[in-house]
Amino acid sequence: MSAHDQLVLCLCELTRLLWKLLLPLVILCVLLVAVLVLLVLAVRLWLQSSRNARRAREGRPTVAFFHPYCNAGGGGERVLWCAIRALQNR
Repeated sequence: MSAHDQLVLCLCELTRLLWKLLLPLVILCVLLVAVLVLLVLAVRLWLQSSRNARRAREGRPTVAFFHPYCNAGGGGERVLWCAIRALQNR
């Protein structure tokens, strides 16, 4: 058997070994990702249900502000805080 044939045989054996290791690892990664996605969805649903229950108990609406660029120095901060103060005084 020549050196070339031995090298080809060795590479074939190495390829088979890597394939035998790679396939279970791919399956394991897919399962772990699926479990992680299900866990994140379960936590999200739990947080939404607890938030909805809290809102139902309180019986008052929640107000949120989204004011982009309020820290740009153009007076946006003052407008934002005036709006918040007006809601608090109401």
